[in-house]
Amino acid sequence: MEIHRAVSLGLLHQKLGIDPQARITYKFTDSGIVIWDFASGNRYTVTHGDPNPSKAPVEIPKTIKHIISSTVDELKKRYSESWEDGWSDEREAIFTELTYRGINTLGL
Repeated sequence: MEIHRAVSLGLLHQKLGIDPQARITYKFTDSGIVIWDFASGNRYTVTHGDPNPSKAPVEIPKTIKHIISSTVDELKKRYSESWEDGWSDEREAIFTELTYRGINTLGL
């Protein structure tokens, strides 16, 4: 799961009322886009041609909560130790959280 800043959504984060620095993830679908706001615990579904996005509360996965609350050193260690496991949703989340924090992952 990729972690991004809400500002990467352009003006859409404003329309949805999401803080520009909030951590989010999104997925494009055939009918639009689904956005999870990790700060508020809301999921937004924006459908092509529908001016009224839907909003519903969602449970943020414990692994994501743990990654967000981890220190940089903890994340670097987990990222480095997971090379043998291959690419996974958790490894991707750690990588993108480090990127969110401005940490260069080259050489880890």
